[in-house]
Amino acid sequence: QAPLLARASELFPRLTGGRHARLAVDHDAEPPVLCAVGPDGAFLPIASLSDGTRDQLYLALRLASLEHYAGVSEPLPLCLDDVLINFDDERSLAALEVLAEVGQRIQVLLFTHHEHVVQAARAAIAPERLTLHELSRGGAQPAALQALPA
Repeated sequence: QAPLLARASELFPRLTGGRHARLAVDHDAEPPVLCAVGPDGAFLPIASLSDGTRDQLYLALRLASLEHYAGVSEPLPLCLDDVLINFDDERSLAALEVLAEVGQRIQVLLFTHHEHVVQAARAAIAPERLTLHELSRGGAQPAALQALPA
């Protein structure tokens, strides 16, 4: 789907910290397959990507799909549970910035039990746009982060 691929292709380099240039369909493959495109223009099969980069690709596709849906129907909330688990600090911050932007149009709920994700969210999202719900259960401090629509 051209509009979804175009939007996901915009988001993917941001989510990967610029390590990948875009997404593209390799029409030379049979059947055609979705690939990441490296900074040198080389097509990279999804299977060759790290777990974290695949997670960023899937997040880009999910966000593009939800934004497209919100453009034609009532927006659905996005619920994510520790989606940043395989992201390094740089990519976590980038993802939180992207989620905050998407949160201006649709409600984004991010569940995590990682304090560094909470701290990164506080750095990436304006305080008036972030609602933090801390849940206490034993030793861990799970949290739900909510980027509120404008």
